[in-house]
Amino acid sequence: MRIRMMADGRVLEGTAKQIAEAMHALAFGQENRTLSEYIDWAVDQARRMNEIDMQVEGDTDDEKAKSLVRAMLEAGLAERL
Repeated sequence: MRIRMMADGRVLEGTAKQIAEAMHALAFGQENRTLSEYIDWAVDQARRMNEIDMQVEGDTDDEKAKSLVRAMLEAGLAERL
């Protein structure tokens, strides 16, 4: 999958988990969070900073990453390429 982040035009490619991992690696000050914690943080940031309520669910990193990417696409924060 390839997506473009609408905020900065950055293109991310791979599985949903790889995309979430890339976002995690790029996020300033988030290196001490697990991927799952980062996803929760990103959802909270979208809510607090952009007033976008994304519903992200899952018990594993893979499930949460898929849910995050889907929610970002639905919210218009990213577009599928």
